[in-house]
Amino acid sequence: MAEVDYNTLVQASQLLFDHSQPFNDQKAVALDLVTSGMRSSNIQIITACNKIWVDLQNDQFFWTMTDQVILLCKQNQTKFLALKVLEEQIKTKWNLIREESRQGLKGFILKQLLHFGAKDQHDSIEESLLNQINMIIIQILKHEWKTTWVSFIPEICELSKTDQNLCENNLKLLRLLSQEIFDYSKNQLTTNQIVELKSNLHKEFQLIFELCFFLVQTFVEKQNIKITLIKQTLETLYTYLSWIPFGFIFMTQLCEILIQLFDNNHFRNLSIRCLTEIVILKLDSDQQKMIIQQQKIGIIFEKILIKLRQVFPCDFGFLGERQRLRITSNTQLQFFDDFCAILTQFFTGILSQHLDWLENVSKTNPNVIQLVDYSLQYLIGFSQLPLEQNYKVCAEFWFDFTKRLLEQPTQLPKGNQIILNLYSNEMNPPSLQNNSYPRILVELRKIVVSKMAKPQEVLISIDETGQPIKEELQNTENNALYDLLKDLLINLAKLNWTSTKEIITQKLDKQVKLHYSILKRINNGVLVNLLRYQK
Repeated sequence: MAEVDYNTLVQASQLLFDHSQPFNDQKAVALDLVTSGMRSSNIQIITACNKIWVDLQNDQFFWTMTDQVILLCKQNQTKFLALKVLEEQIKTKWNLIREESRQGLKGFILKQLLHFGAKDQHDSIEESLLNQINMIIIQILKHEWKTTWVSFIPEICELSKTDQNLCENNLKLLRLLSQEIFDYSKNQLTTNQIVELKSNLHKEFQLIFELCFFLVQTFVEKQNIKITLIKQTLETLYTYLSWIPFGFIFMTQLCEILIQLFDNNHFRNLSIRCLTEIVILKLDSDQQKMIIQQQKIGIIFEKILIKLRQVFPCDFGFLGERQRLRITSNTQLQFFDDFCAILTQFFTGILSQHLDWLENVSKTNPNVIQLVDYSLQYLIGFSQLPLEQNYKVCAEFWFDFTKRLLEQPTQLPKGNQIILNLYSNEMNPPSLQNNSYPRILVELRKIVVSKMAKPQEVLISIDETGQPIKEELQNTENNALYDLLKDLLINLAKLNWTSTKEIITQKLDKQVKLHYSILKRINNGVLVNLLRYQK
């Protein structure tokens, strides 16, 4: 790339800010020159080019000529920067331009959406351009959806049926729309604007659901849809699941289809994420709906455990498998870590939200005892993994779990009273409290004792007067984890002091023996060296 000359850059700047001329080929060349200068090896040129782009962003006319910039400029980087300027200006100045100009810009952006969205593959800059076009459409919608663009969702859903590549991007656009309204709009829109946008989205959601449901159902039945499109469908669906009406989730075959997608390695993590969002929903206050919801959640719980046990049995050595993957494959290791983290969210979610109900059902259905026991065993396995964030999620669940057991009127049996047979006789019927919980708590005590976080560290130093002073080292995350594990260990001790004491004592004995062994080897080495020296 030829180095940009400073004098040429000054001339280009003067031309760009000459508003007596429309944006033409000559100005397009000048703007591409400024963009090229941003990649110069000369700091003065880079600074000057950055300043020109900042001034263009603040210019009251430049953003209205974005369509001409896209059409006439040759560099995609120039087009991307122009789109960034347009997005920022739309947020505050959209209503200041004439209706004719607004419709012209909107129509042009839609044409660009069709152009880039229909491509089968994109390079990195084209992908950035498409993402920027999506964000501009979101910004325009905030102003136009209620008035001149009420047909946006019907149009985008209908357009999605014409091309799989276009459909994939449109689903991404719909996902961004949900995130923008429900997650990111707090500081950008007034309360009334947010309410209106949410209302519009609720009214039109059936079309979005029908599109997503059609895609996943067609894939399950025929598998003639692109894998990337199904992934985007699940990503979009996941974004909407936390608030969509009851009937879309529990009165359709959506849950069953998501369970089927779990069998496909491409969609395993995404399907579990969606199912997790479903199972953590609060039970409906309407009795009839609650029964339907519980039945669906029960099906999800049972089916996923059956499928999961075929992949990883409950007693699978998760820690050993992770150590093996760490040596053999970084890619598989990352997938394994992500899979375990998502399953942790699934099991902690369903047990935190529905354990009371599951315990009641288990009194008449021993199969539920087995399911809850399996899920707790998986959480024990996930708690052993050296994944800090995942361990914190597990620790929070175990704390709530043990606190709940302490608050129950019935006491758990002690360690030597655990009934290992889940199918006992009629005089001694199986239960979670008698059969599963005590055994799980023993394993949990071992994990918490072995993975206890360090307490707040203290540094002792000497001040200028020679006096020792104490300085507490701040590590907020570690201190919070230490406090959580300390409270968890207290709960475990209250539930069974004998078992807790025994595990801690065994751990201390091992430490003493280890230190003694090390010290003995050191002393032996010193003695050998002394004998050699004397010789």
